[in-house]
Amino acid sequence: MAVWNRTRCTYLGTTLLTLNEHFMNTLRHISDRGIPSDCALYISPCQGIYTVGMRSAIDIAFLDTEMRIIKIFRSFPPNCFVEPVEGAISAVELPAERLSETGTSVGDVLVIEPG
Repeated sequence: MAVWNRTRCTYLGTTLLTLNEHFMNTLRHISDRGIPSDCALYISPCQGIYTVGMRSAIDIAFLDTEMRIIKIFRSFPPNCFVEPVEGAISAVELPAERLSETGTSVGDVLVIEPG
């Protein structure tokens, strides 16, 4: 599975990570090593995020029911909290600078593509 920015015709991550039954292993890996460069972490439901215990900054995009980006945090630092984002139902966490590298911005529509 992958995360595709339909508005910009570019991939944000070609490997999709999710918080499923193995979420502790996923979180431990991300906390220790950061989000791998080809990955995106999709979290649903989600209105707020914390980076406590992480060692590196991440990009965050909050999404509404239409998978439209409604709020972006670029290079969000470790050991911080994002207050709940009104209207958000999910979020995508990415390696720092990925949003800038892809030109992704508020209003863009994302697609979770099957693998």
